[in-house]
Amino acid sequence: MSYRKLSDQALAAAAALGELDVRPDDRVLIMLPDGPGLAEAIAGTIEQGAVPLPVNPPLPAHDLVAVAAEAAARLVLASADQVHALADLDTSPPVLIDRPQGLWAVALRLR
Repeated sequence: MSYRKLSDQALAAAAALGELDVRPDDRVLIMLPDGPGLAEAIAGTIEQGAVPLPVNPPLPAHDLVAVAAEAAARLVLASADQVHALADLDTSPPVLIDRPQGLWAVALRLR
Protein backbone atom coordinates (compact mmCIF):
# COMPACT_ATOMS: atom_id res chain seq x y z
CA MET A 1 0.00 0.00 0.00
CA SER A 2 1.34 3.42 -0.88
CA TYR A 3 1.57 6.24 1.62
CA ARG A 4 -0.89 8.24 -0.51
CA LYS A 5 -3.46 5.43 -0.44
CA LEU A 6 -3.07 4.97 3.31
CA SER A 7 -3.45 8.72 3.80
CA ASP A 8 -6.64 8.80 1.70
CA GLN A 9 -8.09 5.82 3.54
CA ALA A 10 -7.12 7.28 6.92
CA LEU A 11 -9.07 10.42 6.03
CA ALA A 12 -12.06 8.26 5.04
CA ALA A 13 -11.79 6.35 8.32
CA ALA A 14 -11.55 9.62 10.29
CA ALA A 15 -14.69 10.89 8.56
CA ALA A 16 -16.53 7.66 9.42
CA LEU A 17 -15.40 7.95 13.04
CA GLY A 18 -16.61 11.55 13.11
CA GLU A 19 -20.03 10.35 11.94
CA LEU A 20 -19.95 7.88 14.84
CA ASP A 21 -19.38 10.84 17.20
CA VAL A 22 -15.77 9.95 18.05
CA ARG A 23 -14.07 13.02 19.48
CA PRO A 24 -10.47 13.96 20.23
CA ASP A 25 -9.01 11.94 23.11
CA ASP A 26 -11.74 9.26 22.91
CA ARG A 27 -10.34 5.75 23.08
CA VAL A 28 -11.19 3.37 20.24
CA LEU A 29 -10.62 -0.38 20.61
CA ILE A 30 -9.61 -1.79 17.25
CA MET A 31 -10.22 -5.54 17.01
CA LEU A 32 -9.07 -6.24 13.46
CA PRO A 33 -6.60 -8.76 12.04
CA ASP A 34 -3.23 -7.60 10.76
CA GLY A 35 -3.45 -6.01 7.34
CA PRO A 36 -4.48 -2.86 5.51
CA GLY A 37 -7.78 -2.53 7.39
CA LEU A 38 -5.95 -2.40 10.71
CA ALA A 39 -3.52 0.22 9.41
CA GLU A 40 -6.38 2.33 8.05
CA ALA A 41 -8.32 2.11 11.31
CA ILE A 42 -5.31 3.09 13.43
CA ALA A 43 -4.31 5.95 11.11
CA GLY A 44 -7.92 7.16 10.87
CA THR A 45 -8.34 7.11 14.64
CA ILE A 46 -5.18 9.19 15.03
CA GLU A 47 -6.35 11.56 12.26
CA GLN A 48 -9.60 12.05 14.20
CA GLY A 49 -7.57 12.95 17.29
CA ALA A 50 -8.67 9.85 19.18
CA VAL A 51 -6.50 7.18 20.76
CA PRO A 52 -6.28 3.83 18.94
CA LEU A 53 -6.14 0.76 21.16
CA PRO A 54 -5.45 -2.27 18.98
CA VAL A 55 -6.37 -5.57 20.65
CA ASN A 56 -5.76 -9.11 19.50
CA PRO A 57 -8.93 -10.32 17.70
CA PRO A 58 -8.99 -13.73 19.43
CA LEU A 59 -8.80 -12.05 22.87
CA PRO A 60 -11.21 -13.87 25.24
CA ALA A 61 -14.41 -11.95 25.91
CA HIS A 62 -13.73 -11.46 29.64
CA ASP A 63 -10.33 -9.93 28.84
CA LEU A 64 -11.87 -7.67 26.21
CA VAL A 65 -14.44 -6.46 28.74
CA ALA A 66 -11.64 -5.69 31.23
CA VAL A 67 -9.55 -3.84 28.63
CA ALA A 68 -12.55 -1.78 27.46
CA ALA A 69 -13.45 -0.84 31.03
CA GLU A 70 -9.88 -0.02 32.11
CA ALA A 71 -9.27 2.10 29.00
CA ALA A 72 -12.68 3.80 29.19
CA ALA A 73 -13.09 3.00 25.50
CA ARG A 74 -15.92 4.71 23.67
CA LEU A 75 -16.07 2.58 20.54
CA VAL A 76 -15.02 -0.84 19.26
CA LEU A 77 -14.20 -1.44 15.61
CA ALA A 78 -14.40 -5.07 14.52
CA SER A 79 -15.14 -7.36 11.63
CA ALA A 80 -18.65 -8.79 11.28
CA ASP A 81 -17.56 -12.27 12.38
CA GLN A 82 -16.45 -10.88 15.74
CA VAL A 83 -19.85 -9.59 16.87
CA HIS A 84 -20.41 -12.73 18.97
CA ALA A 85 -17.16 -12.07 20.86
CA LEU A 86 -18.42 -8.60 21.74
CA ALA A 87 -21.71 -9.79 23.27
CA ASP A 88 -20.49 -9.31 26.86
CA LEU A 89 -19.63 -5.64 26.37
CA ASP A 90 -22.10 -3.07 27.63
CA THR A 91 -22.90 -1.58 24.25
CA SER A 92 -25.52 0.06 22.21
CA PRO A 93 -26.72 -2.10 19.33
CA PRO A 94 -23.99 -2.63 16.72
CA VAL A 95 -23.79 -0.01 14.04
CA LEU A 96 -23.13 -1.60 10.67
CA ILE A 97 -21.28 0.92 8.60
CA ASP A 98 -20.79 1.37 4.91
CA ARG A 99 -17.18 0.52 4.20
CA PRO A 100 -16.26 1.53 0.68
CA GLN A 101 -12.56 1.28 1.50
CA GLY A 102 -12.91 -2.12 3.17
CA LEU A 103 -12.21 -0.78 6.64
CA TRP A 104 -14.30 -2.45 9.34
CA ALA A 105 -17.77 -3.96 9.27
CA VAL A 106 -19.06 -3.26 12.77
CA ALA A 107 -18.74 -0.34 15.15
CA LEU A 108 -20.11 -0.68 18.69
CA ARG A 109 -20.57 2.30 20.98
CA LEU A 110 -19.70 1.54 24.57
CA ARG A 111 -21.68 2.98 27.45
